[in-house]
Amino acid sequence: MGFENVGKVWTPQGLQELLGTLTKPDWCDSITLHHTAAPSLAQRPDGFNAQHIKNIQSFYQNELGWSSGPHLFVDDDQLWGMCDFRRKGIHAVSFNKRSIGIEVLGDYDSESAKTGRGLDCWKTAAAATKVLLAWLGLPPNASTVLFHRDDPKTSKTCPGRKVEKEWVLDLVAKADAAADDTAHAKPTLDVTLKSTEWRFVGERWCIPVRVYLLKRGVADAEIAAKLKKTATGFHFDDELLEGAFYDKDSSMTWAPARELIDLV
Repeated sequence: MGFENVGKVWTPQGLQELLGTLTKPDWCDSITLHHTAAPSLAQRPDGFNAQHIKNIQSFYQNELGWSSGPHLFVDDDQLWGMCDFRRKGIHAVSFNKRSIGIEVLGDYDSESAKTGRGLDCWKTAAAATKVLLAWLGLPPNASTVLFHRDDPKTSKTCPGRKVEKEWVLDLVAKADAAADDTAHAKPTLDVTLKSTEWRFVGERWCIPVRVYLLKRGVADAEIAAKLKKTATGFHFDDELLEGAFYDKDSSMTWAPARELIDLV
């Protein structure tokens, strides 16, 4: 065991709901924050997907010989599970026995943590940290929110030279888990789309219908035959795609992601 949560993905509020069903561990007194360094933000322009996490698990198990790893991997807007929160992981020599480990996507020795995607990743990590500390019954402070570089047995700069403890603690204090799980949050898909294939329209996240269905394995000919516009709106076969629209710039029909998830 040790990689029980590989394949599981949450928003901060989804994590909060999960933790509400679990008994908190008596060994944990802190959260330790890391950056992935490699991959960097530039190497993962669309964040993580399920295969990325499986590849990291394989590296830990087969290359490093680890029986476990960090507990969470965080990207722009999602939390990717790796290890059971109730069990000790492997992520920082001095802190493994007392701390839950979170890896934040990016190389914050060179990439910005305070603008763009870097800031999005750190806000998501801060929300996850706040949820975990609340579950553990711990206040957020410099003793309960650790950096990998706080470990006296490492010379690493992790989670990056551009990340300061006081700044992270401020993010944690301001974090709101619920804000990340409203209609404004991207739905979780079982396929990976580029960042340009997401648009927030009419209070909903929309994606191109054909692109999504092709990635789900629907044949192009079937899509062409079933995707139709009628007087009542766009339909796929007999299903009305509420909120769907045709975009001239992309020459594609778009629809709210939640409308498409149950189609196939």
